[in-house]
Amino acid sequence: MNDFEKAKAFICNKNNGLSATSRKLGIPRPTLKGYRSDPDKLKKAAWERVHELAGLYDKD
Repeated sequence: MNDFEKAKAFICNKNNGLSATSRKLGIPRPTLKGYRSDPDKLKKAAWERVHELAGLYDKD
C-alpha cells in the first residue's frame, strides 16, 4: 500500500475525527472535509499532506 492509498483510507474512515486531525497536522478542517467528500482531491494535494495523513494511518 503506497502513501496515497494510506492517506485515502485514513481520510475516508469516519472514525477519524477531522477536527483532531486538523489540530495534529495543521491542515485546515475544510480542506480535510473536501478530501473526505472527494478523496481524488488527494491526487492534487501537496506530497507533505499526503505523507502526513499516511503516517497517521500507519499509527492506527
